[in-house]
Amino acid sequence: MFWEMVFWGLNVAICTESIMGVDMGGSVIIHAFGCFFGLAASYFFQPSRAADHPNIASNHNSEIVALIGSIFLWMFWPSFNGALAEQGN
Repeated sequence: MFWEMVFWGLNVAICTESIMGVDMGGSVIIHAFGCFFGLAASYFFQPSRAADHPNIASNHNSEIVALIGSIFLWMFWPSFNGALAEQGN
């Protein structure tokens, strides 16, 4: 858990100070970090079990559900977070 907090702090510093990104709702940076940290940690701790696990296979239904969910998030997540932004001049 220590390394997770170190890397999360580094990620936030890079996103907000170096790239000058604005995360109005405060959820884009943390969710993207959690996704990539979880994938990296699962691969780091047991790469052979992760690559050979039977749940790694997909089927048509799971791919369609993932596609629809991804499209929904890409369309509506920025507007959820942007609702808190102030109007510019």
